[in-house]
Amino acid sequence: MNEFYKALTYVNKNFYEPNHFIINAIREEAQNSDYGAGIFQLNSKSVRFRVAKKTPIKIGQFVAFWEKDRNHKNQAYSYEKATDLLVVNTFTSNNFGQFVFPKGVLAKQNILKTATTKGKMAIRVYPGWDKPTSKQAIEIQKWQLKYFVEMNKTNHLPLQKLLKLYSN
Repeated sequence: MNEFYKALTYVNKNFYEPNHFIINAIREEAQNSDYGAGIFQLNSKSVRFRVAKKTPIKIGQFVAFWEKDRNHKNQAYSYEKATDLLVVNTFTSNNFGQFVFPKGVLAKQNILKTATTKGKMAIRVYPGWDKPTSKQAIEIQKWQLKYFVEMNKTNHLPLQKLLKLYSN
């Protein structure tokens, strides 16, 4: 489900609307379109929206987020221009979840470009159902899970955690 409008419609129907979140100023991002890329306003927060992709060999899912600079060269998003939240949706045949990363956390993890870091144009995310084995992946998953909510229909939706993440 990496088409932006299809993924956003699903999330809106199953989470945003039932919890009285209102989406405005929706804009699909042509760059990163393979990752369901878009940007919108959600109540008072600006959101960059992505859908992570499962890769054939490595555990976890891959997601890209970059922009072109003045010379049309790819670069990481800067902290100054970043949205309030980066929402990365993860889908498998049996699972659905969201990472809701505040921009301050992305800067702390050196993902956004700052005066002292060049940032990253893509990352691998590790949903709770993944069991990474490498030391580095385990460490990454450890910090990421603080911002992850599994939203399977069969599970009780951890609404308070999700609402808290969206209010950061």
